[in-house]
Amino acid sequence: MTLINQKKAMPLWLGVILICTLNFAHAGTPLTDYFKDTWSTQEGLPHNSINAIAQTSDGYLWFATWEGVARYNGRDFRFFERSTKTGILDSGTRTLISDDNNGLWIAGARGGITYHQDNQWQPQLTAQGMVNHLLKDSSGDTWVAVEGLGVFYRPKPSVVGGSTEDIWVLQNLSAYRLLEDTKGRVWAATDKGLFQLNGQNKQEVLAPYGLSKLHVYSILEMHDKSLLVATDRGAYTIKDNQATLLHPNLAGEAITTLMQDSESNLWLGTISKGILRFSKGHIETLNTQSGLPNNRVLSILQDLEGSIWIGTNGGLMRLRKAPFTTWTKKRNLVGNYIRSVIDVDSESVLVGSSEGLSLITNNVALDARLNSGRPVSVLSFAKRREGGIWVGTYLNGLMLWKDKRLLHHLDHDNGLPSDEVRAILEDSHNNLWIGTTDGLVRQDASGQQRIFTRDDGLPGNYIMALTEDDRGQIWVGTGVGVAKLTSNGFEIVPINSQEGAEYAFGFWVEPGYVWIATDRGLVRYNQKNEELSLVGRRSGLPIDKLFQVIYDGTNGLWLTSNRGIWRVDYHAAHAVADGRQSEIAFEHFSESDGLASAQANGGSNPAAVAMDNGKLWFATAKGVAMIDSSTISQKNTALLPLTIESISADGRDVSANQKSVLPAGTNRVVFTYAGLGYVMSSRIEYRTCLVGFEDTWASRGKNTIAEYTNLAPGEYQFLVSARYPYSDWNTADRVYKFTILPHFWQRLEVQIGVALLILVILAGSLRWRFQQLQKNELRLKALVEKQTYDLRQQSEDFQRQANEDELTGLPNRRAFDLWLSEGFVQAKQQQTSLILVIMDIDHFKKINDHYSHLIGDQAIKSLAAQLQLIASNQVHVARWGGEEFTLVIEGVDDIDIAAYCDNIRQSIETFDYSDIATDLKMTVSMGVAFVNNVESYQDLLRLADQALYRAKERGRNRIEIWQQ
Repeated sequence: MTLINQKKAMPLWLGVILICTLNFAHAGTPLTDYFKDTWSTQEGLPHNSINAIAQTSDGYLWFATWEGVARYNGRDFRFFERSTKTGILDSGTRTLISDDNNGLWIAGARGGITYHQDNQWQPQLTAQGMVNHLLKDSSGDTWVAVEGLGVFYRPKPSVVGGSTEDIWVLQNLSAYRLLEDTKGRVWAATDKGLFQLNGQNKQEVLAPYGLSKLHVYSILEMHDKSLLVATDRGAYTIKDNQATLLHPNLAGEAITTLMQDSESNLWLGTISKGILRFSKGHIETLNTQSGLPNNRVLSILQDLEGSIWIGTNGGLMRLRKAPFTTWTKKRNLVGNYIRSVIDVDSESVLVGSSEGLSLITNNVALDARLNSGRPVSVLSFAKRREGGIWVGTYLNGLMLWKDKRLLHHLDHDNGLPSDEVRAILEDSHNNLWIGTTDGLVRQDASGQQRIFTRDDGLPGNYIMALTEDDRGQIWVGTGVGVAKLTSNGFEIVPINSQEGAEYAFGFWVEPGYVWIATDRGLVRYNQKNEELSLVGRRSGLPIDKLFQVIYDGTNGLWLTSNRGIWRVDYHAAHAVADGRQSEIAFEHFSESDGLASAQANGGSNPAAVAMDNGKLWFATAKGVAMIDSSTISQKNTALLPLTIESISADGRDVSANQKSVLPAGTNRVVFTYAGLGYVMSSRIEYRTCLVGFEDTWASRGKNTIAEYTNLAPGEYQFLVSARYPYSDWNTADRVYKFTILPHFWQRLEVQIGVALLILVILAGSLRWRFQQLQKNELRLKALVEKQTYDLRQQSEDFQRQANEDELTGLPNRRAFDLWLSEGFVQAKQQQTSLILVIMDIDHFKKINDHYSHLIGDQAIKSLAAQLQLIASNQVHVARWGGEEFTLVIEGVDDIDIAAYCDNIRQSIETFDYSDIATDLKMTVSMGVAFVNNVESYQDLLRLADQALYRAKERGRNRIEIWQQ
């Protein structure tokens, strides 16, 4: 088998990654739509000329430069330069060839040839000149192409009687590239043409086709088994004894390197025109004007994740198919500023922009209007039961798109309060709902219309979202809240209770629940108990304002925002909303993932749509973006190749290829590792486990270093696992075993000898000790009695400390919880009054900052002393924590509590604190909740805390009583 990268086999797990990643986007993606990354010496490369690129079967990428070889793990480069250890004679490297055994051949200037495998270097016999390329053929012979000298081969060493000398087959020319095809023929591309090296005739083979005196730079066997030859005057295919120019536009073009990708596209590197991609008879160009570091291309490789790597004279570029595909004006959309998108059928979507209407069908965009005329600014869509799509516009009211024609339906002149239509809904009773900026219109099946406004129970007249839930209720989202239409009319849904949410940009309905995208996060409405819950900043989302929420049909909720698109786990969102989980993980997508703009649009509907085939479409400020959610799931099931890059013990490097025995006293062992995935290398997550030290996996996040100190002598196994976000952990855990030797005194035989000596000494002293025990019997009895008394006193002290705050002497939170839980049950059973007050010192941080933390402690103690005065059997006072205190009040009527609390507040405010600090003033805010408002004491705490939060928001030094 040859060592050409495009022909080598791959391990199963790498094949899985390749297959899944290639599904990440559709074949035929325009060259300009690939996402581009570039590297140069500023990003860590040793030199900007990338002479060759290879990927070994463990997943590492290797780059040959004039200043050595660079190995890349997705995060950083490691250099290998001239040294006796590596066998590299000169840092100038020309070729890298990988094989199926995780090996890499490295050759270049001064004839140096070396073989690298599993972190071991095997220097080879030196060639007589600079090596441009190398080939290990299927019989085991090694062929070497040398600058200015020709080509020689070295027979397989195991052949009995085989020569150990270099056997020259071509001389006095420069050979650039070698290839063994599937027929076993060995080819050489040279400055004097193309030669077959193991044939009957060593004559140049292109001359009979009228192609004499060509510089041949590279040769490639394509998927159809024909040969492609790169020359200084174009690229030619050789098949069926014919040589044909690949494309007329390539005539006279100097082609330096060739590569055919997994989708059969041909990539041609040129001397001065950059990259040419040939696909289905068409040529696309990538050059410095479109981001290529330099127009002289030296090397091309498709990696095992499907990305294309291009080495130039000015640096390195990677082209990758990002998760998202975006359509803009460059791909024939009518406009770039997209406000709404809706599916027409399984293969088509309608896209509304500020400049008109586009139809994308089978991944091709076109103008959706046959009756094209004055552009219409589109805001919203809805499906029409009788066929067609309802279209809401900015200035033209409600229109109907049908048979690729846009027709007027309703506007301000015939019933709409405004021509700006931001939401449309055709409900299950054939009513048509039209949301405008001046109210909501309902048109029934007979054509009768009614306008609903704030006077009819809506929270506001600016309508942005409409939906119908599984109970047939109509939901209305506005800029100042949400309402639902029940049999009793419109009923306000108090989303403002969720951290002050107001804007309702979009809905998603599932049985039993309505999800609302708001300006404070994702709100869930439970139809069964009519409770609202929030998944927002407090649960880990880094943003407040969400425009749209859609479900991908598997396990993902997708959220749009001004700062990109976010994916959260569906079950985790419910867990957070239920209170069963405090934090939610998320995956964030932005421009680096294929979005032309991370700004998704909102305020009109639908701004995103999920199709039955798993494709999700999103309206953005620059085009409409699509992602196939099924490929995200496929990609996330791929196992990442993983490697332990280095191990050190007390600063000394340890080999990672074999079990190590570390000396006694080893104090610090450090492992560095890497998941060799390049599409989302910055998002790879890790976990480790050191068997013999810990029993469970330790999460490392995105950290690639694990450090252990003070390990006891013994045997250990280090395990490391990796994954992409939301994917399964790599179960093929990389294992490294090592042993730490014991000190002399830690050896088992030494410890046994010491134990025996101790036993002898103990036996001799037992008799003496027995006699002493008899003499001390009376003294010990007295001592036992004294110790029993001391222990009893200590137990009482511990009990007091467990329930008492150390600073103030007040009962602490533990005591408070006991009071509240017992008092709550008793109050519920006996239907008596029980009131909870949470009190917080206003601006306490300023007291600490202005006076000192010592003064702050004195102020807390002073307040505690005041509260102690009101404590009784009916009033329990406790320090809640920090500057917060609680009061559990029994027997006070609900109507008297405001005056009771205000007396406390005034006394605190007017108290003289001059003995603590001059000019010290202190006020408090209070939140009050009643037991008859809740069913559990946890809810009582929550309501009091919300009331306290409201008191702070409304100016502090006040009392807020929670009311339904």
